[in-house]
Amino acid sequence: MIKRMLYLNGLAVLTVILYHSSAWGFIGMFFWTDRYRPVSVPNFDQLGSIQYFGLRAIEQLVIYGIPTFLFVSGFFIAISTGRTRKTISWKIVFSRVKNLLIPFFIWSFVILALNYLQGERYSIPVSLRMVVLGQVTDAYYFVPVLTQLYILAPFMVPLARDHWKLMLLIAGGLQLIVLLLRYAEILGISTGPFSFLTFLGRSYFFPGFIFWFAMGIVIGFHLERFKANLFRMRWLFLGGLVVFFVIGMVEWEYLLHASGQSWIGPRETLIDNIYAGFFLLTFFGFESARWPLPGQMSSLGTKSYGIYLVHAPVLEYTARLIYHVVPLILAFQFILQPVLWIAGLGIPLLMMALVNRSPIRRYYQYLFG
Repeated sequence: MIKRMLYLNGLAVLTVILYHSSAWGFIGMFFWTDRYRPVSVPNFDQLGSIQYFGLRAIEQLVIYGIPTFLFVSGFFIAISTGRTRKTISWKIVFSRVKNLLIPFFIWSFVILALNYLQGERYSIPVSLRMVVLGQVTDAYYFVPVLTQLYILAPFMVPLARDHWKLMLLIAGGLQLIVLLLRYAEILGISTGPFSFLTFLGRSYFFPGFIFWFAMGIVIGFHLERFKANLFRMRWLFLGGLVVFFVIGMVEWEYLLHASGQSWIGPRETLIDNIYAGFFLLTFFGFESARWPLPGQMSSLGTKSYGIYLVHAPVLEYTARLIYHVVPLILAFQFILQPVLWIAGLGIPLLMMALVNRSPIRRYYQYLFG
């Protein structure tokens, strides 16, 4: 099962790269259009085009990436208890948090330094706030979220072990509140007396993600109990995955139209979360199936955190290089996307391999986790 979890982790990091690459595709399509067409920006003429729906399909297909990362992290929390202790030790928690935060802080300050060299200036308090909240780049919110969940783990493990239904109910209810508030935000609906709850939906705060971590812990403890049902219902789960992929595509177009805005930044909805749930259920339902490239994917799984940290600045600078040097590529997503995918995966792996074979390999864990 450990190998299967590493496979799942490897798959998750690939999907995150695809997701963030599609985001740069939308930037090229709508906000950098003047680099390859005589128009002013932002320009939304390509809404509804084949290229647009191609990007949307990629984005929707891989929306399960972050939920999967959190699920796997929760699963390994269950494994770390040894299945016999009442809860996970604080020593293990602090070790996990340390291994998360040291590389995270290093790369956050690297990104701030690169921004400084390009003329961006922040006060020290603002810089520290950006680092702590994972705001130096859009992808880094995940690390503060996972850190919070690790700190909550000693309190979650006993519930997951002995009262797993209650655990999932509480976690699911909390996450549902955040998702409903997100619909209100997208559609510009006033939440009235519940407006004070909007803080729950901040990207760096755990309530919007807790269900996946809780589900990972529960499955880690009780997988054998669920295996027969997961296998029996595997085709139903696969059908649900397909259906909610289609519903997710339709829902986003509806939300964009109903919001009255020209464009709204990507964010996960309730439908996206249901889709992610069906993906995880399908994965376990087909546990005995032979998934492609097991060795390579498991290897990626062991390197996933380092890839995650490095891929964000790599994608940004690759996209900006294309913007300045070969902007015509921005007009062709079937060229742009593979270039971003290869850079987003290949450059982090290359950097990790070079460090691992260099005199500074003793610092590998501090750089990549």
